[in-house]
Amino acid sequence: MKERLPALIALFMLLCLVITTWWAADYAQRSIPLDPPARISHEPDAWSGHFIMLSSDPNGVPQNRLEGDAMQHFPHNDSYEIVNAVSTGQRPGSAITTGRADHATMFNNDKTILMRGNAHLHRFPSDDTSALDITSSELIIYPEKDIIETDKPATVIQGNSRMNGKGMTYNNKTRELEVYANTDVSISSKDLPSKSSNTDQAPEENTRP
Repeated sequence: MKERLPALIALFMLLCLVITTWWAADYAQRSIPLDPPARISHEPDAWSGHFIMLSSDPNGVPQNRLEGDAMQHFPHNDSYEIVNAVSTGQRPGSAITTGRADHATMFNNDKTILMRGNAHLHRFPSDDTSALDITSSELIIYPEKDIIETDKPATVIQGNSRMNGKGMTYNNKTRELEVYANTDVSISSKDLPSKSSNTDQAPEENTRP
C-alpha cells in the first residue's frame, strides 16, 4: 500500500489539474463577450459626392467609365445607387457610347447598370456609320458585353430615320438592333445603303418584329 500511495497522490493531483483547467476555460469563455454576428443592413455603408469610376482591360487600357453627382453603396445586395449617372463605353473596335439617366443602379458585380428616368444612349458617329440615339424610361447596360437593352417603350433615331418600339436590344460590337414590337417606323432614303455598296452587305441595324 505504501508503494502505491505516491502514485495515487500523483493521479489525484493530475485529475484536480484537469478539472481546474476545464473550469477555468469554461469560465473565461462565458465571461468574455463575443462579437455578435454581422447584421446585413439595408442602410448604405459608403457614400460619395461626385465620383468617377474607371475599368480597364488586363493591359490597363480604359474600357468603361461611370460617373455621377452622388453615390451610395448598399451592403445587403452589394449595389450602388447613383444620381445623374453617365456611363461611357470606349472599347477598342467599337463605337463610343454614352448612356445618361437621372438615376442608376449598378449591381451583379458591376456587370449590370440599370439606368432609370430620362434614360438616353448616344452612339457617336464613325467613318462608316452615323450617330444613333435610343431614349426610354429605362435602359440596361452590360458594360463588359457592350450591349444595351430594355423591355420598355423606346425610340431609336439614326440620321433622318426614326423607330418607335417596345423592347429592344442593341449590340454595339455588331451594331445590330433588335426591336421586339414595332409601333412606328420611318426610314429616310439617306440612311439606306448606297447602290454602289455590296448588295450582300447587311444593313447596320437589323430589326425583328
